[in-house]
Amino acid sequence: MDVTSLVLIVAPDRGFRRSLEFALEAEGFVVDSHALVSTAVESPCARAAVCSVVDEDALRDATPEPEIFNRLAKPVILLADRFLPIPEQAGMTILMKPLLGNALIASVRALVATAQN
Repeated sequence: MDVTSLVLIVAPDRGFRRSLEFALEAEGFVVDSHALVSTAVESPCARAAVCSVVDEDALRDATPEPEIFNRLAKPVILLADRFLPIPEQAGMTILMKPLLGNALIASVRALVATAQN
């Protein structure tokens, strides 16, 4: 598996998670998808992926502390629709929901390009 195309997804809502999977797979990315942060951090892909895409709703099963982000693939794209008291992290991109256009794809592509350089 080419880790430069592997994206870790964490989103508790099955429909939203599947739409993220579909969008990324349609653009040629390989995804490792989870409903919970607790299962995502246990995945062998947790640190190997080019980035993590995390829905803020997934943080309800985990303490939103820097430690949880350290256990996921870096950088992290956090999908948010409200303000959460999450300490700003180096390498974290926050995209506001609803996702418009191809903001997610553009962000992931930029991270892949950075990882390949």
